[in-house]
Formats: sequence, structure tokens, C-alpha cells
Amino acid sequence: GGGPCSQQCRDTGSSYVCSCFVGYQLLPDGITCEDINECITGTHNCGIGQTCVNTLGSFRCQRDTSCGTGYELTDDSRCKDIDECETGTHNCPPDFICQNTPGSFRCRPKLQCMSGFIQDALGNCIDINECLSTNMPCPTGQICINTDGSFTCQRISPSCGRGYHLNEDGTRCIDVDECSSSNQPCGEGHICINAPGNYRCECKAGYTFDVISRTCIDINECRRYPGRLCAHKCENTPGSYYCTCTMGFKLSADGRSCEDLNECESNPCSQECANVYGSYQCYCRRGFQLSDIDGISCEDIDECALPTGGHICSFQCINIPGSFQCTCPSIGYRLAPNARNCQDIDECVAESHNCSFNETCFNIQGGFRCLSLECPENYRKSGDTVRLEKTDTIRCIKSCRPNDVSCLLDPVHTISHTVISLPTFREFTRPEEIIFLRAITPTYPANQADIIFDITEGNLRDSFDIIKRYMDGMTVGVVRQVRPIIGPFHAILKLEMNYVMGGVVSHRNIVNVHIFVSEYWF
Repeated sequence: GGGPCSQQCRDTGSSYVCSCFVGYQLLPDGITCEDINECITGTHNCGIGQTCVNTLGSFRCQRDTSCGTGYELTDDSRCKDIDECETGTHNCPPDFICQNTPGSFRCRPKLQCMSGFIQDALGNCIDINECLSTNMPCPTGQICINTDGSFTCQRISPSCGRGYHLNEDGTRCIDVDECSSSNQPCGEGHICINAPGNYRCECKAGYTFDVISRTCIDINECRRYPGRLCAHKCENTPGSYYCTCTMGFKLSADGRSCEDLNECESNPCSQECANVYGSYQCYCRRGFQLSDIDGISCEDIDECALPTGGHICSFQCINIPGSFQCTCPSIGYRLAPNARNCQDIDECVAESHNCSFNETCFNIQGGFRCLSLECPENYRKSGDTVRLEKTDTIRCIKSCRPNDVSCLLDPVHTISHTVISLPTFREFTRPEEIIFLRAITPTYPANQADIIFDITEGNLRDSFDIIKRYMDGMTVGVVRQVRPIIGPFHAILKLEMNYVMGGVVSHRNIVNVHIFVSEYWF
């Protein structure tokens, strides 16, 4: 049996496990089983119009309403037909036979009527009038005559009136469709409407009847309803009209309104297009201008040819479609980061020169020069080369050997070599100051010494002069360019700065200036 369990028991060897039959559930004690109320848990399958009734281990569905007359409820809540003939609950007379029907019964007489008759409820035979049936027992063109238990057909010969004619069988009259004839009885502009035995003529839509000519004439809708039919323009047609739009618009879906036409969709402009109401406007990208001829094409703007074109680039302007490019001389210059100015390439700093070890590289505008500047006898170089803006200087100071009296008595104390790069002054209107020689006053009193500056060599065409000026308590020799010089040009000016005391030169400094005039200057 179930052993310790209330329903089913399974031995696991060392213990047991209880379980329940279908429709029951195990209680928390693990032994007892109780019925599952499917009606409360909603696990039943009763349909609409049925009530769930719980039973032990299951449930049943009970019909909410009765089955009605002629039916009875079964145990499974279904409606079953009651056979009154079998149960003897019918009321048929002795001369009738009971015949069961769903939910009821029929009483059929034992006596059967012949063909052409129908039996009433009391069992009497009544003649059937076949001529009144919807099946038309006689063929077309014949008339039906009822007889006792049957009928006869008699042929007829119809006479058709105006607007009718016999059919193909000649048995009946049918309407003549005058509108289907090819001669158009109503004429042009009319509509022919057929009627039984007749027809009538009406004017087509868009036409009106003229009582004078007795014809249909076209209605000019555009003139009759001005401004009310079409948004822009109305065009009359025979029997109708159509709407059109002005340039820059297109007809809407309703055939009357006009909406803006986006001409830009067809790319009428060579570059950019902006749609406006009823038209469009072409415009150009930067660096182009709209053509005055067609208003559509874009022409390149030659920025280099504009009045300000000469100031766009520092050297040369090259026009390209939609823009321009600045260029520099091919040698010695590079384009500045602003893409307009030219910068001198310092080959000496970049070490891109080809000067030998014994030569000194001097940068000039647009190039460089390799100069071999050695100090003469009894002179030595003073330190490294002095780098100034656009200049390079090598100074040699006197260095006499012991007991060399002639060297000691020589008034020349320093010999300097300076390289300076000058531009070609295109518009030379006044002297340009290019070199400043600052005099160092000797140890003896200044009121006993005079400082004299002079250009002794290299002053070609008297292009330079030197003047004396006092600046900040110092005596300065100013070298000026007094004539225009067209580059490229190279000259070596030998300048002397003499300290004269008592009519005798006591101290002299010599400066050799290498002047390079460049063709271009940026």
C-alpha cells in the first residue's frame, strides 16, 4: 500500500518519498495529500457560459442555463435532444406517424398525396399551382395554365409598341436602345440617356443649352468664374478648363493651386543655388564671382590682378581657380607660415652652405658668401665671430712680438671685417643710414684728441659717405647710402677711425665692410 504515505510511496533504500495522485498536492508534512481546487487556482478549462464545480481529484463544468424545450442536460453538462417519438411524449393522431426532429418532432400522415398535390396539416391533399412558382415552368413566349394536379403551356404572339421590338426568339418585346446607334441622335456636345421605350438628350458637363440655336455650347469657366478656379492662370477647353502656373511654380496635386518650384533640384547654377519663392538665386564659392552675362556661371576672381593684389604676396602672386598662391624666389628664400611673406634662409645657421673649413660663412639675403678673412701679421682674432642682425663681424687686434718697436709704434690697433646685406631700395628718396661706428675714447683727455672718420677704399660711384655724430656721450661715425644701387651688387668699403692728437694720428681702427646688395628683400 502507501506505507507511511497517504497515497503513493517510493522506497529510496535508506528512506522513502511520498507523492500524490493527479488532482492532489502534498502537504508540508511530506505525507498527507489534499485535493487541489482547480476552480480556485484557475487551472480548469471550463468555457464561457459554464461554471466550474470542484470534485475530489478533479472538477466538472456545469452549464449556467438550461438546454431549452426538447433537450435534456447530460452528466457531462452537454445538451442532448429528447426523442419524443421513442419516449412516447408526442401527440400525433392515430393516422399519423411520429418523426423526431432536433428539439421537437413532426407528425406525418400515413396516406401520401399524388404528384402535383401537397398535404396540409390535417392530411388533406391540395393542388399545387405550378404557374405561380418562381421556376417559370413554361418556356419564354408561352403562358402557363394551371390544371388539377398539373399545368399546360400555351404559346402567345406579342405586339410591340413604339420604342420596343421583339427579341431574337420573337417571344417578347424588349426596349430599343436608341443611344447605342452610330448616328448619335442627340448630336455633338450632348449626352444620350436611354429610357424604357424612349430616350432623352442632355448637355455634357461643361456645356449649356442655347435656346436660340437649340444646341449645347461650351461654358467658358475661366470667364464665368474669374479668379475662383485657378490660383494663377485658367485656360478654357471644350467642355472643361485647366489651370497653369507662372514661371517658378508648379501645379499642385489638386490641379488648381500652385506651389513653389525648387529649381535648385535641377542644378541650374554652376556652383551654389538658393531657392527663393517663385525663383532661385545663384551664388559662388569663395574666390569666384557671378557672371554679369548669364547670372548663372561662376568666374574665377584673379586676386593677383585686383588693386590690392600687389600687397597680397611679398614676392609673386599666382592666381589659381578660386584662390591664389604666393611664391618666393627659387633660391635662398622660403614661404613664411602666413603663406604670403618670404623668409630668408640662413644657410650658415642651417649648415646648408658649402664653405670650406678655412672659410667663414656669411649669410646674405637670398644666399650666403664664403669669405676667407685672415688677420695680417702682428694681429690675432679676438674671440668668436660676433653675430649681429644682418651682419657678421670678425675683429683682429694688434699683438706685437716682444721688442718689435715698429709694431708697437704702428697706430693701427684693430682691423675688423664686417659683412652687411642691404636691399635694393626701389624708391630711393633720401640717404639711408646703414653702419654706425662707435668710437672708444683713448686714455688721454678727450679735449686733446680729435676723431676723424673716413672712407678710404671701395666707394664706387660715390654711393656712400660718412658723417660724424654725437650720440649718448659717444662719438659715432655714420655710414650712409646716398645713391640708389640695383642688386645684385658687392662692394668692400674700407673705413678708418683715426684718433688725432696734436696733428698726429695716435690711434687708428680699420673696418673693412663687405656690402652685399640683394635683388629681393623681404
